[in-house]
Amino acid sequence: MLLYRLLEDNSYVRCLLIDFSKAFDVVDHGILVSKLSLCILQSISCFFTGITQQVKYATKLCAFQPINMGIVQSSGLGPTLYIVMESDLKTISKINILFKCADDNKLLVPEKNRY
Repeated sequence: MLLYRLLEDNSYVRCLLIDFSKAFDVVDHGILVSKLSLCILQSISCFFTGITQQVKYATKLCAFQPINMGIVQSSGLGPTLYIVMESDLKTISKINILFKCADDNKLLVPEKNRY
């Protein structure tokens, strides 16, 4: 339909067809990770931008205040962001054992331990 509209005002229309069937075979991992990093960082920054909260006590309603800490737990992205935040949590001693599951962490420390 678009082609017919273009031909109404033009004597001919150039058409270039490009086949990317092998495109998946030549994706450079470094470039893709770089683009993903930038894209994800921008998306997450937008996720945190402009978040405010308001408190009501009895009948008094306070003004909206910006939130600069915390993650919305009920959001789809919240649990993943928390896992990233705590990903570097490790034990001091190699004989201690840490079980990580979202915000429920369990640390096992044997009786005979220097720490």
